[in-house]
Amino acid sequence: MWRGMVGVLLLTIVTTGEGIVNAQARSARVRPEDAAIRALIDRGIDQSATFRVLITALDNADVIVYVRFSRCFQGVPSCLFWAAADTDVRRLLIKIDRFDRSPNELTALLAHELQHANEVASDPEITNLASFQRSFASHGWKHAVGFETEEARKISKRVARELSRIEVNAHPKQK
Repeated sequence: MWRGMVGVLLLTIVTTGEGIVNAQARSARVRPEDAAIRALIDRGIDQSATFRVLITALDNADVIVYVRFSRCFQGVPSCLFWAAADTDVRRLLIKIDRFDRSPNELTALLAHELQHANEVASDPEITNLASFQRSFASHGWKHAVGFETEEARKISKRVARELSRIEVNAHPKQK
């Protein structure tokens, strides 16, 4: 039932940075776990103006967003986790389930979660898991495995449209 939902899952995790070996993307604040995630981020930056805006906003915020390919709960294709906070930075983790998804779908899912990360970045009152939950509850809606916002849904659709336009232009119909 929730298979199609993309949500913000609420779990406290510890992010150590292990595995983020030479995978730094063109973003100082969005940190891929490996080269495959780095390539996905680069693809989004290169092919979607909306994706670039999301990355730029995060690069100017007090958050660090770690990104990895991993499964979320109950078939949710992507999710954002609250990781930790210290005096000058808040840490988040995005997980994306990459199995049976096209590069366009993965890029749109990542954009969706980056929008959620920007929602956190724009709310300085989010400093721990409880405030993370309160913030999403106040401007989104709760479902069985987390929270969702209308803006994140719009962003993923917009990025998918931008990517499909590029694909159509790269492979025009022949007469």
